[in-house]
Amino acid sequence: MNASNKTSKSLKSNKSRIIKMDHITKIEGHAKLSMKIENNQLKRLRLDVYESARFFESLIMCRKYDELSSLTSRICGTCSPSHAITSLLATEKAFGVKVSQQTNTLRDLLLYGTTIQNHAMHLFLLALPDYYNYESAIAMASKHKNLISMGLNLKKLGNQLVTVVGGRDIHPITAVVGGFSKIPEKERLDEQLKQFKKGRKLAKDAVELFLKLKYPEFNRETQAFGLVNDQYSFYKGNINCMGRICYSKSGYKDVFKEYLKEGSTAKVVLFKGKPFFNGALARLIVNGDNLSKGSKKYLKDVDFNNPYHNNIAQGIEVLHSFDKVIEILEQKKFKSEDPVSFTPKASQGVAITEAPRGLLVHDYIFNKDGFCEKSNIITPTAQNLKQMETDLKQMVPTLLNKPEHILKRNVEMLIRAYDPCFSCSSHFLEWDVDRS
Repeated sequence: MNASNKTSKSLKSNKSRIIKMDHITKIEGHAKLSMKIENNQLKRLRLDVYESARFFESLIMCRKYDELSSLTSRICGTCSPSHAITSLLATEKAFGVKVSQQTNTLRDLLLYGTTIQNHAMHLFLLALPDYYNYESAIAMASKHKNLISMGLNLKKLGNQLVTVVGGRDIHPITAVVGGFSKIPEKERLDEQLKQFKKGRKLAKDAVELFLKLKYPEFNRETQAFGLVNDQYSFYKGNINCMGRICYSKSGYKDVFKEYLKEGSTAKVVLFKGKPFFNGALARLIVNGDNLSKGSKKYLKDVDFNNPYHNNIAQGIEVLHSFDKVIEILEQKKFKSEDPVSFTPKASQGVAITEAPRGLLVHDYIFNKDGFCEKSNIITPTAQNLKQMETDLKQMVPTLLNKPEHILKRNVEMLIRAYDPCFSCSSHFLEWDVDRS
């Protein structure tokens, strides 16, 4: 019998039991959660990633600079533009390439598009069914077709924007080192402007939908990191650690420390030995003042110490992205231009952007001929992993007197709220509870 179908029992029982959930839907990738409970007290909790290592950092070794973006975009099929653009920025930093303002603007559009893609998918297909008591979006669609259609239509608009600017909706091909191989046609951009103006109401309705949901009561204080810039762009900015600029991009290794975790194929990242979190909710904390006027007004309804409210934060970012896309397409006129020319050299380049799930680092070392000799890629989920585990250790003891299905549900919803991509960090959840 599937564990989710077993009769719910209170965890007050002292009887030894092992509960396994070999597969949980509505998450990117696979991980394992194990808990040991004795006399109704939590004795051990571990969240581990056990998916096979991806080896992307090794795959790009000895590859020429112009291959890295297309290769690293394959790290994640859902946020491939983020990896592609971050890779280009790191390469350009290494070779001293200064791109045009038009290139920066087009890359901004790509990242706004992929944010809409990702957030819409997570909010409506992965997170929302939990709050309507459905196992999946497919089951939910039988009675709430309008809500699932809302999410799919939002994602469709994000897909279309990425396709127009990047050449296709995943793994963009027009963004290259130094610029773009093809500039979007005016007619296609004009059509995008029309569609985004028409679809903005959907984005507004999405924010208000997620504001009305009843979230579990859980609060904690921790460190929130994100990029700060005056446009609330996902493309460039300074890294802000709870209200202060904490390090230069070139010196990230002096602050962010990566650790191999025993029993896990993903690294964990700590700041001064302590966990932290990034992503939509963290970005609102450190950079919320720079949201668009239409999205900023919803900040007052966000509980910044409740990780479940990351769902609300993602909704706000979808609306902000709509506002920025409309603003750019109304104001900017794009012209034909060639990528900036440059000469490869022995050098190192580091770039940090905001992927939908949080801070994304690409760090490359090149030889004089422009071949990659070493790389380091740090994904948002690797940074969030320890904070997720810490949150679970704080939350689970408050639920030990609840029926087992309530405990499981809250744990799964908490991890889903982070919108993790365990595939990137090294797939959710094998459930293993040892009660004795």
